[in-house]
Amino acid sequence: MNDKPSTSYRPPIVTIMGHIDHGKTTLLDTIRKTNVAGSEHGGITQHIGAYQIIYQEKPITFVDTPGHAAFEKMRSRGAEVADIVILVVAANDSVKPQTVEAIKHIQKAQKPTIVAITKTDLPDVNIEKVKKALEGAGIVIESYGGDVPVVEIAAPKGKGIAELLEVIELVWQLNPLPSLPNDPLEAVVVESFLDKNRGAIVTVIVKTGTLKIGQKINVDGETITVKALIDDGGKNVKEAEPGKPVEILGFKKTLEVGSIVRDTIAQKLEEDKGPVSYADIIAKSENVKNKFKIILKADVAGSLEAVLENLPQNTLILDSSVGEITNTDIAFAKTAKAPIIAFGIKVPNSIKNQAEREGVIIRSYNVIYELLQDMEDVVIGFEEAKLQSKITGKAKIMATFQIEGKKIAGAKVTHGKLNVQDQVNLIRGEKNVGSAKIVSLKKFKKNFPIVTSGQDCGISLEPQLDFQENDIIESFGPASV
Repeated sequence: MNDKPSTSYRPPIVTIMGHIDHGKTTLLDTIRKTNVAGSEHGGITQHIGAYQIIYQEKPITFVDTPGHAAFEKMRSRGAEVADIVILVVAANDSVKPQTVEAIKHIQKAQKPTIVAITKTDLPDVNIEKVKKALEGAGIVIESYGGDVPVVEIAAPKGKGIAELLEVIELVWQLNPLPSLPNDPLEAVVVESFLDKNRGAIVTVIVKTGTLKIGQKINVDGETITVKALIDDGGKNVKEAEPGKPVEILGFKKTLEVGSIVRDTIAQKLEEDKGPVSYADIIAKSENVKNKFKIILKADVAGSLEAVLENLPQNTLILDSSVGEITNTDIAFAKTAKAPIIAFGIKVPNSIKNQAEREGVIIRSYNVIYELLQDMEDVVIGFEEAKLQSKITGKAKIMATFQIEGKKIAGAKVTHGKLNVQDQVNLIRGEKNVGSAKIVSLKKFKKNFPIVTSGQDCGISLEPQLDFQENDIIESFGPASV
């Protein structure tokens, strides 16, 4: 088995959720045993909370510890470890309370999802009943017109395992992330425990950068030197690149699930570069609304009133109050995806640290003029970002042809992604010559719900437009119903 398959993308990180006794552990064990090269490892020798398998010469990383509480804990700390979630539902038991809970977490996280219907080898199972129950719980599968693929599994017999791994690879091909081994280190803690012989053991999955023996790393204010790295096969390794799960030896205490591990150089750079600009926040926002949202805190009522009266019109005040920033303020800011603007208030280090863990921006001011000037700059940047954020994908028409009387655009996606049901404009030169909706996307005669940058496809629009070669299709997301 090749430890470093050649790819420009990092391996997908997959977690499995669902109701207790629906076969999560059996499924993970079957995947692990099926894909371990016995001649090399002699089988997985230990449980470290995550492991990596090779399928068709491509690695896939599985996290087998989260559960619902830990999954939400990771998300609350800004540790979006999972790229893909597999929702396990037993064919003989259908949707249960924990299934519904898992679905809520998945939808909140907005992660690509695959349904694995397990225990299909048992007698008197009703697969269609399970699919309908999933639809009722908010998961609409592909055969019912949705975008969630389904794989039927009988793990003890190995049925459906290869198909599941193939679907994982297909989903990842639609939304891959690059491998960034030379970027600053960022790894996520997925498990941590005390070993009577080895001390604190911390399992991480590397998201970016490279984790190495002897490296100085920082997490939650503690800095240590990495003494050893152990992979999921129990082997000592010298380094771990993006997507790789490893145990770290060298910590004096266990860490919370979801903690972010960084190297000390990256941590210093993070501290030195100062506050993140609002323009950066806006430009990277996935859900830019009609107004720029803030939470406002001030030292006294007079200051609060003065700031409120002079803020730009395009500012939406989600909450404003007098007094110090609290844990509740940070929790609200994280949920609302809004920065906290503090005037005349000293922010304790404990609050700063919590805000950093939660991914919340705090900007402090002591001069009203500076605060208001920044807000004016924000609104300008916000308007520009709002205009750009509307375009979710672009494709250039390379050829046109007819299929069953319908005009089809043979196109190459040059930016972002196109989805079936997206509203689009047809651009010729600098002129908008028509609007329509994408009704189908095809690659190699097969229908696909999404086509991403760099991929060729056939696009069918409704109503049909008189498009030509070199026209540009600009997508603006799903059309309103």
